[in-house]
Amino acid sequence: MKDKILARVTVTAPASTSNLGPGFDCLGMALGLRNELTLELHDASGPPVVEIEGAGADTLARGETNMLVRAARMSLPPSLPGRLVFKARNRVPLARGLGSSAAAIVTGLWAGAHLVGTLRRSEDELEQLAVGLEGHPDNIAPCVHGGLTASLVIDGRARAQRLGVHASLSSVVCIPDFELSTKKARSVLPETVFRDDAVFNASRALLLVRALESGHVARLPELMKDRLHQPYRAKLVPGLEDALAAAVDAGAAGASLSGSGPTVFAFVEGRNAAVGEAMVRAFHKHGVSSRWLSLQVDHQGVAVHR
Repeated sequence: MKDKILARVTVTAPASTSNLGPGFDCLGMALGLRNELTLELHDASGPPVVEIEGAGADTLARGETNMLVRAARMSLPPSLPGRLVFKARNRVPLARGLGSSAAAIVTGLWAGAHLVGTLRRSEDELEQLAVGLEGHPDNIAPCVHGGLTASLVIDGRARAQRLGVHASLSSVVCIPDFELSTKKARSVLPETVFRDDAVFNASRALLLVRALESGHVARLPELMKDRLHQPYRAKLVPGLEDALAAAVDAGAAGASLSGSGPTVFAFVEGRNAAVGEAMVRAFHKHGVSSRWLSLQVDHQGVAVHR
C-alpha cells in the first residue's frame, strides 16, 4: 500500500551567471535553464528520501547532508507528522559556474516554506537565509528575482536591485566537460588588488549596466573585460582566452567567464549557433571537450507551483 501524501509543493528556480566580466561578486543574471524540486510530506516515518534525476544523480549526497534537505530544514516547521520526500530534476550542470548551488538552495528553502501552506518566513528572510548558505549574493539574487541583478551586503544583510536587459539580447554558454569548484576558483585569487585594476573594473561595470539596458552593445567586448578574477582563473580553464576571443569573432556582443567557471558566457543578438560552435572549437584546440547551449534571460526567478 502506498503512503498517503499529506502535502506537496513544486518549486522551480533558474540557472544563473555571475560577474559578467567586471562585476565581480556584484552582478548576476538568471538564465532559462531551470531546476525543479517537488517536496512531499508522506504519511510515514523515517529519514528524508532524496530522489534525483539529471545532473548529480550519481554523485550528490542523499539524506540530511543533501543541500536541498539542509535548505528546506531552515524553513520547515520544527516537527512534521510524516516523512519528507524530495524529488529533484536537475537541469543546471554542477560546478560549472552556472549557479547550481544557488538553484538548489533556493528551491529547498522555498519548498520548505510553502509545503504546509502557511509561510513561516517572508521572502526577504528566505533570501537572507539563501545568501547565508551560499556565502555570497551574486547568484542568489538573480535566482530569486530573475533578470539582471546587482547585489551587495550591508551590515551582514544582502541587498539586491533588478536592472534592465534589452529585449534583443540573449545568451550562449559553452560548458567544458570538467568541474571547477568555487572554492578552488577562489583560492587562486589575490588577497589585494592594484588600484588601477579596481578602477578598470569599476568603470567598465558601470558602463556595462547602461549598455545592457539600452541595447547599445558596440563596446560590449571592451566593457566585459576584467582584471580582478579572470586573469587568475585562466590557468584553471585551458583555452579560456581563445574561447572568449572566438565568441566575439563569431559575432557575440561580448563574452566572459561565467561565475567561477569553467563555463564561458556570451551575450548574443541572434548569432547563437556560430558563437557556440566557435567556442567549442576553441576549447577543442586545447584538448577540452565542451558543449554549447542557447539560453534566454530568465525574468521569472524562483516560482512556486501547487
